[in-house]
Amino acid sequence: MRILFTALALSLLIPLACGAGAIIVDEEIKLTDGKNYNHPSWSPDGSKLVYASDQGIWTMNRDGSGTVRLYNTLSWTGDPVFDPAGTHIYYAAESKTAYSARYISLHAMNADGSKNLKLTGTSDSREPSVSPDGSRIAYISKLSGNYDIWVMDISSRQSVQITDNKSDESSPSWSPDGTRLLYSLEGDIYIQELDAVKAVRLTDDEFDNTEPAWSPDGTMIIFSSDRDGSYDLWMMGADGKGMKKLTLEKSNEKAPAWSPDGNRIAYISNSDGEYNIWVLRFRVDDSEQTATVEYIAEEDAGGTNHYIDRVRAFATEDPKKFIISILLISFVIVVGTVYSFIRKIR
Repeated sequence: MRILFTALALSLLIPLACGAGAIIVDEEIKLTDGKNYNHPSWSPDGSKLVYASDQGIWTMNRDGSGTVRLYNTLSWTGDPVFDPAGTHIYYAAESKTAYSARYISLHAMNADGSKNLKLTGTSDSREPSVSPDGSRIAYISKLSGNYDIWVMDISSRQSVQITDNKSDESSPSWSPDGTRLLYSLEGDIYIQELDAVKAVRLTDDEFDNTEPAWSPDGTMIIFSSDRDGSYDLWMMGADGKGMKKLTLEKSNEKAPAWSPDGNRIAYISNSDGEYNIWVLRFRVDDSEQTATVEYIAEEDAGGTNHYIDRVRAFATEDPKKFIISILLISFVIVVGTVYSFIRKIR
């Protein structure tokens, strides 16, 4: 009888653990071999990546070939992104004017590196993110004292402050429909409607969840988190549910960028000791109802239990449902044990 109740309890748990399709990583490619590479970002057609390295802005083909240095300076540069048309690149660079301290400002240039134009001045501004229609730039700025999110109209150069917190916001990312901004604040991820008073909090835990980015179709969010010790890439639904771990390294994986077709993620990793740019190609297989990440190029680890892996994944992705399921299992087992004891004493 006790075995029957235990089996019944597990039957209630496993369907919850298997409620999402498997993420299958087909390929991981290291594109660079150096140090201090950062902030890869895709061209609109997915054929190129723009990135920062060695105090300059570079582009390369998506397979790592054809590197071109577009901008060179003796000061810090970073955070490069293409505009939706692929004709311009926006980035941040350290600036200095006469009789002033150094600060970080936003810049724009043609995609071939010509006609560099400075967009902001006087206070630190960085991490540009161009709206899907190419008319606005979201960025973080210290204009109000600490890093808040601002949105600039490109044609008029007029900016509006979107957030106002005592702590620093970071990594603004536009939704595909251009109505919302995703960002990180104090280790959690938020969504802000442009005309809303209050943001919606997607994560609420003790981990550092940073650098969120929307998928091209707006259904998923990728981000970097240290919830398993080192920083890995994680994926969740646009509502903050269904969390899945995408990289399994003991090193740090950061700065994820979604390709326009939604099938590749560019990111940086220090798995070889220095931060280099990698690209992984993945797919979601809904035919197998499992909540794990599978690397098809690797052999299955010996001695692992498939059901334990599924339950562990479920506990990671949706801890609230996991706790409820465990309480339900415990209740069923206790009822079964009491029922068996009562039958014996009659």
